[in-house]
Amino acid sequence: MTSRFVPRQRLARESIEALLSTMSPGSRLPSEEQMAKQLGISRPTIRSALSALEQEGLVVRRHGVGTFATTPQTVMDASLQVLNSVADIVRNNGYEPSVTDVHITPAVLPQAVCESLSVAPETQGHRVIRTVLADGMPAVFLIDYLPDTIGRTSVDLSVFSDKMLSAMAGLGVPILYARTHLSIKRSSAEAAAALGIVAGDAVLYLQQVAYTADHIPAIYSIGYHREGVITYTLTRYTDVSERADP
Repeated sequence: MTSRFVPRQRLARESIEALLSTMSPGSRLPSEEQMAKQLGISRPTIRSALSALEQEGLVVRRHGVGTFATTPQTVMDASLQVLNSVADIVRNNGYEPSVTDVHITPAVLPQAVCESLSVAPETQGHRVIRTVLADGMPAVFLIDYLPDTIGRTSVDLSVFSDKMLSAMAGLGVPILYARTHLSIKRSSAEAAAALGIVAGDAVLYLQQVAYTADHIPAIYSIGYHREGVITYTLTRYTDVSERADP
C-alpha cells in the first residue's frame, strides 16, 4: 500500500538493488519486460533505473545479450602529474598490489611503436605483458614495447620483475617523464581475458611514451584499465589572461 507514495523511478531502483543483493557477480537479470511486469512499472522507468545503476558500476548491460550483476568495484585515484607504476598507485590507495601473468617475448616492434620511439621500421625489441591486481582483483592489463637498445644501453629484461620503471633504473636508463594519452576504447580479446571481462567491453585506455633523462623515447606502453577501477585526476589552472583584471 505504501508503494504508491514512492516515486516510480525510486521504486524501480530499490527493487532492482534488492534483486542484485541476492545475485552473484556475472548473473543475468530478468529482461526489462519481465521486470516491468513483475513490478508493475513501465519499461522506460526500468530502463532509466538500469542506466543509473550501470553508471555506478552495479550492473553491466550488453546490447542484444542482457543485463548482468557486476563485481563490486575497487576504486582508486591517481594524479596525472606524477609518473608512478600501476602497482604503486594500487598501494598508495590502500590496497595490496600484485602482478601476475608476466610474459616477456622478443618481437619485431609494430610500425606505430617504431614511429613513436623514433627507431627504424621493423626494429627488434621486447613485448612485455602483465596484469596488475588490487587485493586480488584484476585492475589493469599492461603491454610495454621496448627496443633491444636504448641509446648505447642494451636492454636486458632479466632484471624485470613487476615494475618497468625500476627495471629501467636498474639498467642505468632511468625514465624522467612520459607523454600520455587517455581515451575510452573497447577491450581487446587479450585484455578482456586478463581482466575477466567480455571482449568489447569499455575500458579506460592509456597510451604512453616514456622518455629518458636524455629525452630518448624508450618505452611504448598500453594500459587497459578495467572500467571504474582507477581514475586519474589533473589539476587545471585558468589562463593568466583570464585571471587579469578587466
